[in-house]
Amino acid sequence: MPTIQELVGAKVRELRKARGWTLEELAEKAGKHYTYIGGLERGDRNVTVEVLHAVATALGVPIKSLFTLEPHPLETRLNAAADDILSAIRRGFRAIIDTKGKLAEYFLNRELEAMQLAGTISAVVWSDKDGEPDFTLKFHGKLVRLECKNIRSPDGKRKNDLFRAELQKTRNSKDGAPTRAYRADQFEVLSVCLFNRTGNWS
Repeated sequence: MPTIQELVGAKVRELRKARGWTLEELAEKAGKHYTYIGGLERGDRNVTVEVLHAVATALGVPIKSLFTLEPHPLETRLNAAADDILSAIRRGFRAIIDTKGKLAEYFLNRELEAMQLAGTISAVVWSDKDGEPDFTLKFHGKLVRLECKNIRSPDGKRKNDLFRAELQKTRNSKDGAPTRAYRADQFEVLSVCLFNRTGNWS
């Protein structure tokens, strides 16, 4: 079984290689000799918190990231650390909006799966395909299509800023209609997440 030193060393090596850095480059950024960093990566050095902080700072990640033993599948897919992925999302307004939409679906899916376990619904399918509703449920033997949207953020333009849901598709229709509006027959239930008003994924 790997020691904690070996696990931390492997994480440092993973983060360094993801940035395309040599041992010498990381050592220079962290203010250490490259042989010291090499020993850290091999797991044959007992390092102090001060050293780990210097290495984490050089890599641009919180020190806790060095103790994350298994990378998230998305980190592997994108060949980037979670903190780098999140930092990239933070820099893009559209990326944040898209992430909010997917998080609303993610937390709703948790609730729907709990309802399925409780026997309230008998099936739930979460879809990410264009032209399909976000969820299809089976309730009392009947299929119910559910679309998940976020409540709009207040725009400050209205004296009485009402709660309004985002009611446009992410993309234009592929059925020839140049519109992002929904037809009345495309889903039966609209689930609206209140995060933009309350800060909670409810």
